Amino acid sequence: MTSLQSQYRARRVYEVTPVASGAVALRLSDQVVELGKKEYDWFTKAAAWLPSVRGVADLCRELEMDEAKLPRFLTALEKTGLLYRTDKVPESVTGIEFHARFNAVLNSWLTEAFAHPFWDRMMSGRGSKRLFTGWLIELYHYTKNANRHMPLSCASAHEKQIKLLRAKHYAEEWNHYHYFMKALKALGFTEPQIADSVPLPMSLALSNFMRQAARQDILAYSICSAVLEGTTVDRRTYNPYYEKAVEIYGVPKEAVAPIYAHLDLDIQYQHSDLFLDILKHVDTISAERASVILDYGHQLVEHIWMWTENIEKYYDKESNPVPRRPFNLNLD
Repeated sequence: MTSLQSQYRARRVYEVTPVASGAVALRLSDQVVELGKKEYDWFTKAAAWLPSVRGVADLCRELEMDEAKLPRFLTALEKTGLLYRTDKVPESVTGIEFHARFNAVLNSWLTEAFAHPFWDRMMSGRGSKRLFTGWLIELYHYTKNANRHMPLSCASAHEKQIKLLRAKHYAEEWNHYHYFMKALKALGFTEPQIADSVPLPMSLALSNFMRQAARQDILAYSICSAVLEGTTVDRRTYNPYYEKAVEIYGVPKEAVAPIYAHLDLDIQYQHSDLFLDILKHVDTISAERASVILDYGHQLVEHIWMWTENIEKYYDKESNPVPRRPFNLNLD
């Protein structure tokens, strides 16, 4: 790696949208940058080159650019916000400073997580009651599976104050799956039907990812939890989905009321503030550790997207049982 390569890294691009005349708009966490077709091609090649072991001459051949112009080109990309200088990254941050950084990217993460076509399909009337039901079943399973990863997070926390906060969160959450059971009963299912059903692979994967995060770093687990809690802060963010389900797909209001009750309880418990409360007990976080924690948060976002994909594919197929039954040798 050349000294020039070590000076810069590319920022995360959340969305690339075509605009007029072949240009594209790149959405970052804090701004949108517009590039022409040629400039975008140059940026993607430079971004791939920076963390590699390829030489300057190799990149310049790809860009058809004189080597003397490359430093100015990278500086220009930095000024647009697409690159950042590694020497400007602090060696460590306080817990409060880290939370400010998390807050700055959370909305972009949530936008990415819920950019799956499933949500537009459901909101536009191209979905179905069956898809709503399937999503609710998998939400039941994920919430029940909190009993697999939340105790592990308590056990993995070494600092007493953080352990107490994680234990308090678990005590407030462990039985919340019963809200989704109530909703599913209102849709005509019996308790044994739901309790004995099997979660989809990605529902289990999401739970197992949380277990992995708890073992890796209690702050990695806590940032994942904070991303999930971030969806419950403002009723305006989730009310339209449930209202559409009632209006378009004939979902009974009795099936939606327990979900509202659960979300309101999360607000009452102030679970969206938990990550900040935890970070108040953290004096310093190294740049390396901060990078790992943020990476877990973004991986959680990607898991939510894949979870949604799995839900849509399975429940969209009319021949698949609802709820998903355990494997039976005689039947299968």
